[in-house]
Amino acid sequence: MSRTALAILSTDHLLHNLRIIQRRVTPAKIIAMIKANAYGHGLRSVALRLDQEADMLGVASIDEALALRKIGIKTPILLAEGVFEANGLIVASEEKFHVVFHNAAQIDWLEKSKLPLPLQSWIKVNTGMCRLGFNVSQAVSYYKRLIKHKKIAKPIRVLSHLACADQIDHPLNYEQIQSFSRLTRQIKSEFSLCHSAGIFHFPEHYYDYVRPGIALYGVSPIPGQSAESLNLRPVMTLQTNLISVQNRPKGANIGYGARYQCPEDMPVGVIAFGYGDGYPLTAKDGTPIRVNQTECQLIGRISMDMMSVDLRRCPNAKIGDPVILWGNHLPVERVAAHTENLSWDILTGVQNRVKFLWTSKKSE
Repeated sequence: MSRTALAILSTDHLLHNLRIIQRRVTPAKIIAMIKANAYGHGLRSVALRLDQEADMLGVASIDEALALRKIGIKTPILLAEGVFEANGLIVASEEKFHVVFHNAAQIDWLEKSKLPLPLQSWIKVNTGMCRLGFNVSQAVSYYKRLIKHKKIAKPIRVLSHLACADQIDHPLNYEQIQSFSRLTRQIKSEFSLCHSAGIFHFPEHYYDYVRPGIALYGVSPIPGQSAESLNLRPVMTLQTNLISVQNRPKGANIGYGARYQCPEDMPVGVIAFGYGDGYPLTAKDGTPIRVNQTECQLIGRISMDMMSVDLRRCPNAKIGDPVILWGNHLPVERVAAHTENLSWDILTGVQNRVKFLWTSKKSE
């Protein structure tokens, strides 16, 4: 019999989260970010469910975009990191991808390329994130270089990225917002600034497009604020089973390094899931786990294929009983709070030996 690890994914919850964001930001359009295998939820599966629902889909690379075209995705696709070599511009033009330009080399490639079709383009501006993008002082001049190109479609859109949007009072937010605002007065275009946290913190700065990522998957982008309070629902529920239940005596050591020592005689369960499946190795004793719909606690260090759970709150648990690691009734944010990880990397870390099952199709 195969391993019992199963990620159950809800189409209804995914579309619910999209609707919540759409109602919040209207008339701004939605660029649904599905990069990194749709934040661990499955690039193709999520794209099929969001096709014709979101205004645009955002990916990190042209390979991701081509994979979506192969399965028939019709929604416009944004290459959020642009192209990584000159030939990528030819492909992007043929496939009608939207391309982000964020450095001079990309524009040099453009000026030497013979594009078969007009190219939808964006300019990324560094307003303070200091990752990708032209400096604000350079943005207008590069915008003018792009707009002169005969095969660049109009308008040339402009985007930036907030570094600290999850911390509403961080002074860098004000600096970035002001810098971007000044730029919007110099260029006649369409603009995008807010990602998930910005959507919930800065409603006055939605501009023409927003770019939700983690919020689409039902996870709060704001520390200390639950997804439920934002009316978001978890798309992924990760579950498995108990494969062992034994009574351990007081003083028994649990797992590698003997990190946990039983404070009394107690039932201990072993779960068929470990860091080899994508559970965070940094999880501490006390991390919540649901066994038979009862919240229990992780004990001992995570192993590659297994973990142990304190069953004193669920003394009648037996081999084969269901275990929820995160999802419905146990937000991944709560799990992350007991680790050195973020919800983002926990979700994207789920490995391919976990089976994925979607509960419904968009058409249903």
